[in-house]
Amino acid sequence: MKLTELERPAVRVWSPASQHPVSGATGTSSQQLDVSFSTKGTLEIYEVDFRDPSLDLKHKGVLSASSRFHKLISRSFGNGLLESSGVIAGGRDNGTLTLYNVTHTLSSGKEPVIAQKQKHTGLDFSPFQGNLLASGASDSEIFIWELSNLSVAVTLGSKLQLSEDIRALCWNQKVQHILSFANPSGMVVVWDLRKNKPIIKVSDHYNRPCPHLAFISQVTTESEFLKRPDELQEALGSGKLLNSCQNKSQ
Repeated sequence: MKLTELERPAVRVWSPASQHPVSGATGTSSQQLDVSFSTKGTLEIYEVDFRDPSLDLKHKGVLSASSRFHKLISRSFGNGLLESSGVIAGGRDNGTLTLYNVTHTLSSGKEPVIAQKQKHTGLDFSPFQGNLLASGASDSEIFIWELSNLSVAVTLGSKLQLSEDIRALCWNQKVQHILSFANPSGMVVVWDLRKNKPIIKVSDHYNRPCPHLAFISQVTTESEFLKRPDELQEALGSGKLLNSCQNKSQ
């Protein structure tokens, strides 16, 4: 049953589960060109009302952006950090990483640029510390940002010898110091932030890109993982999965 729809060549993100009413944001995709060949983009906010029988979304606001988006993610905060209305983080194709306070940004029209360091193609907030944001950039560089002090980003200890963009990035949902990322040639790396080094590397035999990552947190041992690879692959439907093995991260 179709509840609502929106036709946009855009990257998108839902509001955090704790926020009501439900809303969604779309950013003009960096991989799309219109007939004008413009490189400018927009960030649009929509409210979702599942009680409304109409398929249309309620348009809440739009912000012009100087460039287009690789990635959008969202996070809510209840401790006064950047206020409690929530934050949208966007990685842009001009090399900027931008945080948007939805309420203030749409009312003021300002673009608060956090940092510029090549291009940020992978983003994820820490599930344990909401003020930590990980971003992946060109040349397989990973940056950890603390939202209360955005002037300096922490980088991973030893840079991987890869000259590719980070296509996907994901924090482990059970082990707070474990981070994974993938590049367009199909290599997936699991990084231990405490040891400051990679602990697992997996490569696709056919060099297929890995656009998304997900930790299968219910599977905690390698033997259990090996018993159910087909089942897990089919469940995700993406052809890519990453198992969180406890013995690899302790």
